[in-house]
Amino acid sequence: MRLGRITAGVAIPALAALSGCSNAATNGGLDERPQLKPATLPVQLEGPTEDTSILAGVSTNSGELLILENDGSVTRTQVDSTEGRQALRQSEEEMRSLSEVLVEDTTIIVEDLPKQPTAQEVALEEFAARRQSALPANIVPAPEEAFLYSNVRPVARGKDDSGDMFSVLVNLREGVDETTAFAYATCTLAAWSSRTDTPYARHIRTMSDKRRGVVAVDSIFVMSETLPLGLQVMEREQTLQDCKANGIPARITAGSEEGMSENG
Repeated sequence: MRLGRITAGVAIPALAALSGCSNAATNGGLDERPQLKPATLPVQLEGPTEDTSILAGVSTNSGELLILENDGSVTRTQVDSTEGRQALRQSEEEMRSLSEVLVEDTTIIVEDLPKQPTAQEVALEEFAARRQSALPANIVPAPEEAFLYSNVRPVARGKDDSGDMFSVLVNLREGVDETTAFAYATCTLAAWSSRTDTPYARHIRTMSDKRRGVVAVDSIFVMSETLPLGLQVMEREQTLQDCKANGIPARITAGSEEGMSENG
């Protein structure tokens, strides 16, 4: 966190802003409508040098000090915490009075101050941080000649925005690890999607069968134009990079196909 202190020479009755009370002295402001409490009160912090300042604000709902960093991120800390006092460089005694901490800077537009993320935004951000590669972990390497055949076929057209469903059929030589087989199907779909407007896919199910020394794998995916929810979502460009890094072919191949036994 960047440290600074309150800029001197600027003052407002911020305590009144928090309480919504009028400054009228004649009748205590009883005949005036209480002012609305602003969501954020701007504060002016001194920067690293005398001629610089830091854009910041204090949330009147959470009591947090919001400091806008150079990279656009927002540092948050409770005003009455040790970190908050350090950032404002206020003593314990000075922190008891908001009027000594909060100041008005008319050059700052309140609407431009950093806004706290909603609970939904926080949840989605935490979920995205857990997202992993669409390929399985610990893929067992296989020689190039083990990858025999791959193709993509439509299965069903989705209703509304549910996305279209596709079957990815791949053949590999018997003995190839199942993680490698599923990775082959995923990489095939990533390569095929390069010709479509659907760079994302969500895995539905995978079946495999062994016939005449060939492992036949049939994986079903739902394609979409936007990123769907899921911890392992196929994103075209990232998946193609992962396929190359793991030595998995990402292409549609021609040649004879060995299908699932139930499909002949």
